[in-house]
Amino acid sequence: MTLSAFSEQFCTWATAPELALCQEARAVARFSLVDTLACMFLGKDMHQPLAVAAALQEDGDSGSVVAVGGGQGHTLSGAALLNGARVHALDFDDYELSGSSHASGPLFSALFSLASARGLSIREVCDAWLVGHEAIVQMGQALGYGHYDKGWHSTLTLGPVGVAAAVSRALGLDRERMAHAMALAASSSAGTLRQTGSHAKAIHEGLAAQAGLRAALMAKAGATANTELWDIPSGFISLYGTSDSPGFSQAMARAELGQGVRLYPVIRKLWPSCAYTQRAIMSAERISAQLTPGDAIVQVQYRMPRPFHQVAHFGLPENDAEARFSIPYCVAAGLLCGHVTPDDFNERAFRDQARRQLTGLVELDLYELPAGHSGDIGPTSPETLVVTLESGKQLVDEGLAVPGGADMPMTEAQLLQKVHDCGLPFELAKALLRDDETAPLVRTSLFVTAQQAAGESK
Repeated sequence: MTLSAFSEQFCTWATAPELALCQEARAVARFSLVDTLACMFLGKDMHQPLAVAAALQEDGDSGSVVAVGGGQGHTLSGAALLNGARVHALDFDDYELSGSSHASGPLFSALFSLASARGLSIREVCDAWLVGHEAIVQMGQALGYGHYDKGWHSTLTLGPVGVAAAVSRALGLDRERMAHAMALAASSSAGTLRQTGSHAKAIHEGLAAQAGLRAALMAKAGATANTELWDIPSGFISLYGTSDSPGFSQAMARAELGQGVRLYPVIRKLWPSCAYTQRAIMSAERISAQLTPGDAIVQVQYRMPRPFHQVAHFGLPENDAEARFSIPYCVAAGLLCGHVTPDDFNERAFRDQARRQLTGLVELDLYELPAGHSGDIGPTSPETLVVTLESGKQLVDEGLAVPGGADMPMTEAQLLQKVHDCGLPFELAKALLRDDETAPLVRTSLFVTAQQAAGESK
């Protein structure tokens, strides 16, 4: 069998008995595990996973694997699908900028399902996540920002391949089997950003988890695929890339495998909304803290890159998904309440007359990013909020670093607060951050509570 440079180099690293990793890698993985588990629990009763659960029941999907958040048992892939719909239902899960994708949601959706069935240890789950995350960021380097910018939802184009790599690691597949699993998963790469604002976007994470998991199981059983597809004519880069895409061979030539979480840090959300709303909410909350009783806002202007607005493009929201992708609404919510929480995206909140009135006042000033821009949310793509008061005073806040990113990383205290806001005990989350890595994940107190609490409420 001939392997492409990507398949050979990546899978050789990913199947080594002991992964070569940067010093902070396993701590980052554990942090992401807790964050993602909390997001998954919070999303259990949202519209998207309820529809998925009903569809699975009608399809006869039944087994011993219970999704995070509880409910009836499913097959491995059924639970992975439901986990994925739950984790992204409120758009609170983390993301990465190399591939412009939500990496942890699909990866942990499949891995939590597998851990429930196979008793995987914390270390095994975290190492598998690190392999999957590395695959996704390296694919992002090969494709470049143009892939996302032309409308692909990278979570469902890159996600299945990353999940296949992660599950292959967890299953102990060899280099060739992992290469086949990843190539098989590429046949499920799909999904457009035009699904933003609908239930489909959250379900994309479940589909990515399910597809990658199934691909790894098929490869384990002997199924093959074209492992040279990444750079060849009419292959992955040709179909999903742009004229500016570096390609997999070039990406591998400069790759530092095992350094992905250091070079392309995980960005964790402080608010349950689109990544492109995070700086807007931060600025709005900071200006809200400067307001005094009696201040009347007469004008709000927000300057941001046009490509970012193409994703977070909604104005007055008509449902919770649109609210999470509405820059004007997120600014209004931050200005009015001073601290945005999951409750600010329910119907009662976005239907509030005062919020809708202020949302309507927000004017957007969109600018173009320079040619060849990486698409990073940071100092090279600044955003500015200007609030004008009736007195004529202007309050200005510039957003440079992204909250939860490399320059403003989420602290442990912020993570524990987020876990609490998601409805889980923060002391159990703190314990999971320190539990023995050889312990089975599904026997940890936080994981058990995430399932039992929901199960008892049904």
